[in-house]
Amino acid sequence: MKKRLIIYFNYHPNGQADAACRFAVQQMAAVGQVFFVNNGPLQPESRQWAQGCCHTVLERENTGFDVGAYRDAVLQIGLDMLLQYDEVVLMNYTLAGPVGDVAAMFAVMDGRPELDFWGLTRHYAMRSHRFGGAKAMVPEHIQSHFVVVRSRMMADFFAYWQGAALPASYEDSVRLHETQFTAHFAALGYRWDTFVDTKDLASLFINPIMACPKLLLADRGCPFFKRRSFFTPYADELRRTDGQAAAELYDYLKSETDYPVDDLLRALLPVQPLAAMAQNLHWHYILPQTAGECAPVLLDANTLAKGCALQPDAVYCLPLARAAGVEGYYYAWSMPSSLQLAQAAELFDAHPLVGVLGPALPLYAGCAAEKAQRWQQQKPAVQAKLSALDCPLSLDETPPPLPNGGCLLVRGAAFPQGLPPLQTESDFWLVPLLAQYNGYASATFETAAQCAARADVLDAALAAQRGVGPVFRLMGRTVKNALRKRKESAR
Repeated sequence: MKKRLIIYFNYHPNGQADAACRFAVQQMAAVGQVFFVNNGPLQPESRQWAQGCCHTVLERENTGFDVGAYRDAVLQIGLDMLLQYDEVVLMNYTLAGPVGDVAAMFAVMDGRPELDFWGLTRHYAMRSHRFGGAKAMVPEHIQSHFVVVRSRMMADFFAYWQGAALPASYEDSVRLHETQFTAHFAALGYRWDTFVDTKDLASLFINPIMACPKLLLADRGCPFFKRRSFFTPYADELRRTDGQAAAELYDYLKSETDYPVDDLLRALLPVQPLAAMAQNLHWHYILPQTAGECAPVLLDANTLAKGCALQPDAVYCLPLARAAGVEGYYYAWSMPSSLQLAQAAELFDAHPLVGVLGPALPLYAGCAAEKAQRWQQQKPAVQAKLSALDCPLSLDETPPPLPNGGCLLVRGAAFPQGLPPLQTESDFWLVPLLAQYNGYASATFETAAQCAARADVLDAALAAQRGVGPVFRLMGRTVKNALRKRKESAR
């Protein structure tokens, strides 16, 4: 086997090496020595783990994104030591996997001795002012999540990192490093290719690993996929796919592979937007036809107002206040019956990742607008209450999938500290959020008849939104939100 060094870059807002990171590192350690570089300090337990399984651990200031991490690692290692390896791998935590035997990929690429460097996947050329700079052109390139450099170009590789400037933003990292790395070394005469062959998809997708991840895993031998498949903004997903890519990926991983995908989702839940994950993974279920013998335990308003402990193996029903007016009428109409609540409780057994269930938002358009308005009004109070509960979730502009009015069903195991006092409407937003922080999803349910109606409503909505108008409005909102976040971070 070739002597191989793997420089693995990790970042986690809470300083963790999470379950997916650990799985990747442990699998990669079978094909090379791992130099683990972390942006920011690691928590003690994660540091102990990294030191126990990696050749070297470097904790650095959280600056410069992946460029800063790779640069510091390469410069610390030094050219003389780099030259002792046949290959140096640059890999980062945004990839999940491997799915299957990663050694098989290296064996295939060992049969390509003419290559000076290679990667896992490629991004095809596109026009983008965000990532292409003044010329707005992004060239075809190896994606920076996995790049392998061979010894004969090591001196130029080391010189590249000596001159690399730290990017000030994610856009700078992509524009100045990822999109330029391949062209830089190709211009020096070095030959490159990618392991995954997607040439036949180039006219369809500029970023195949995001557009059709299941296809790449199942049919192209790709051993990795992007974590972001499960939490990318759903509007972006709908611009490049039919909205099923993440769910298809999850189903494939769950049923056809040994990859611990639920461990990955439990790691993502506390740090990614709950609404985006719920949309991408379609945490929305049709009620089963049968109900179990155990009905949910009803918690009355007095009990909820005081806060209460929950038994981990029990299911509880939390009544919620309903809106007034026409919205209130449709909330009342969609309130599940006792039988339907018992049927919904069966969903917890079928979906162990789900900690909170509730009826789907009624199809009446006013209900969606009313919920969005309530969320914007109450979000500051919800954020303050999360902070008081020592739950550092960052809230998204999109409201969580629940509560939608009527009631909530909760799995006791999703609340090991019990429920906090729930009195005001803003308190009940805490239920899906606390479950999320504990690694549990929130899902909605409805009857088969309601699901059929929802499909018709969606068809009508899609037909009404054909054309460029909605796209430009979505782009405008995206720019506005980006500018607002940048302004806030500069304070």
